[in-house]
Amino acid sequence: MSSYIARLTGQAINLTGLVAPRTAGRMAFRLFCSTAAPEPANGKAKRLYEKSQAQMRQATRLLVPVPDGHVAAHHFPPIGLPNGERHLVVHGWGSRTDYMQSLITGLRQTGAEVIGLDLPGHGGSTGRALTVPMAIDAIEAAWRQYGGFDAMIGHSFGGFVTAMAAAGPEDWVRRRTPRKLVLISAPVAAQHVFDGYAGMMGFTSRVHRALEREAKAIIGKPVDFFSADGMLATVPELPVLVLHAQDDKEVSAKAALRYAKAGPQVKLEWMNGLGHRRIVSSPAVIEAIKTFLG
Repeated sequence: MSSYIARLTGQAINLTGLVAPRTAGRMAFRLFCSTAAPEPANGKAKRLYEKSQAQMRQATRLLVPVPDGHVAAHHFPPIGLPNGERHLVVHGWGSRTDYMQSLITGLRQTGAEVIGLDLPGHGGSTGRALTVPMAIDAIEAAWRQYGGFDAMIGHSFGGFVTAMAAAGPEDWVRRRTPRKLVLISAPVAAQHVFDGYAGMMGFTSRVHRALEREAKAIIGKPVDFFSADGMLATVPELPVLVLHAQDDKEVSAKAALRYAKAGPQVKLEWMNGLGHRRIVSSPAVIEAIKTFLG
């Protein structure tokens, strides 16, 4: 959505909020959770998609049931001598497994089998909406389908939700903790994401509050509950690698610093100059992950 369209839409929701704040909150939350069509949105994405298809054909795809439909899980065999490890790779918002092939191939070359998971509303999965609980349901479904993972690697939103799946409070989520966790350019708190969305849309404080009330009503938890660094602090035995670029314009580097303060089990490595998207395909990043997984 362009900034101009976002502002126009935000103004319309603000007007609704003057007379019906609850309706405005519902409109804002529905828009917040909506995902775009899975087809490549521009020429660059189309070229990346086409380039990935040779590798994608090497995978076995399963449609795994989740409460809201099915998610596509792509099982890639090891390249070379198998080492007996199985890793889960989770993409970010607006992405899909096809766009993660540089990372997936690098992991396969270590001898690991890799599962690329398309989150709800993305890639080959059903639906046109995504929330944190829906993403965690998808990770849980993949865990059950494949019998667990030695490592989970998530980019952007995918990193945020894998952290919560691995370390969330056990009275809220069925914790699925791998041996190691890798977070690439991951946001750390839902509050930051909601605040950024409200700012982009130009919501009034009245609509912003209504948005958060609607989120709590739908998800069952207040927005500030979803802070992945605090959750990771409760699992000191889980080694975590955080990779982030200080020039990331989509997720502030402050998120990486918060993760690093979760405990000595968290290792932060700066990958400056790679921004938010190029970082996931960087040879330096892939080597850092391979070294960490060991």
